[in-house]
Amino acid sequence: MLEKVRKTIEKYGLLNKGDTVLAAVSGGPDSTALLLSLLKLKKEYGLKLAVAHINYHLRKADSDRDQSFVEALAKKYGLPFYLKNIDGKKEFKTGSLQEKARELRYAFFLKLAGEIKANKLGVGHNKDDQVETVLMRFLRGSGAGGLSGMPVKRGLAEGCTLIRPLLEIKRKEIEGFLKKNKLKARKDKSNNEPVYLRNKLRLKLLPLLKKEYNSNIEDSLFRMSGIFSSENDFLNKEAVKHLKNSRGEYFVSKKEFDGLPAGLKLRVLRELIRKIKGDLTGVDSGHLAEALSHKKNISLPGGLSLLNVSGRLLAVKKTGNPKQIRLKVPGVTCFGNKKVAVTIKDVVKYFGRKNEAFLDAKKVELPLFIRTRRDGDRFMPFGMKKFKKLQDFMVDEKIPSYKRDLVPLLIDSRGDILWLAGCRADERYRVTQKTKKIICLSLQEA
Repeated sequence: MLEKVRKTIEKYGLLNKGDTVLAAVSGGPDSTALLLSLLKLKKEYGLKLAVAHINYHLRKADSDRDQSFVEALAKKYGLPFYLKNIDGKKEFKTGSLQEKARELRYAFFLKLAGEIKANKLGVGHNKDDQVETVLMRFLRGSGAGGLSGMPVKRGLAEGCTLIRPLLEIKRKEIEGFLKKNKLKARKDKSNNEPVYLRNKLRLKLLPLLKKEYNSNIEDSLFRMSGIFSSENDFLNKEAVKHLKNSRGEYFVSKKEFDGLPAGLKLRVLRELIRKIKGDLTGVDSGHLAEALSHKKNISLPGGLSLLNVSGRLLAVKKTGNPKQIRLKVPGVTCFGNKKVAVTIKDVVKYFGRKNEAFLDAKKVELPLFIRTRRDGDRFMPFGMKKFKKLQDFMVDEKIPSYKRDLVPLLIDSRGDILWLAGCRADERYRVTQKTKKIICLSLQEA
């Protein structure tokens, strides 16, 4: 089995010399085998390994035993162990338990990977998991993208890639590998209960299909997923060619879009959404059908909107910080998909670009805050001698309506608007010949 893992790694380029790999280990056979495989390849690839475990506290004592098992495993091999405790009964009161668990799981893994500088996140999905995933998506009416199944690797965030080294290995081989290495993994009894769709497929539908229709159904489905995956990759690359990027905004020309073949239009829409949202979770054929119907504004999951404006199809994501937050002075503060850097310097001759502002530090009342616009906001735009309503200023500056609620406003402790970030600073705080210290502000993509 280890040789198969090595071939998968080489075939898809899953590991490079000196990688830092965060292994997601539940304690079950698959993730335990993943960790053991990485340990056996550690010296060969010069890997740095760490172990992450989540305890959802849903199975009472069994959940705690899983945690103890993984923690003991990490200790045995001298690996750093990181734990996330989640109150499952509280978190999973509403919505899909599996989807919510996945969301929390990957949020933890990504945050942790960033903290420990892990450039790879290893998960233990196997060939049987892939077959179940493909069949499940087939029943839901997925297209080629869904029927491609889970990719062997995919980018999660800047500098971190998800890898599945066991994806071409059957569950029985994994169990044999553990047995040979005298390592008994934990078993989740709920996997044997036909409650969730995946369990029903594994316990009922697949055995029926195998017995009555195709004795090699697993291999057939797995082979099909590979075919769709190749075709899907090609079509996605073609779709991306039609996307344009201007100042962090991804869009496609409406005229160009209307001239595309019907099959490629859906691909372009998916890739446009993926560029902004990061994935297609919750986006279904109904949303895409709305976009094809020429609606001006389509609301999508995750605070995303697909707009048909000014001859463009444009994907926009709302800011993740609707409330006022305090700025680090000096320092960098994230606000939605933007970040604001603040430094205090002696007077400089350079007065910056549109995404920078320089203010007289003596006139500013600290602390500073950042927020989005509110009714009644007004300020004195740089170069003017009287106040102007923020709404009127935005209209005059031709800031599109969909952008107006996304523009960060920098304010001081008195509530005065110091800078309409990326647009205009306030005249009252301009740097003069009498200025001794200046506050330098810079707006960047997060």
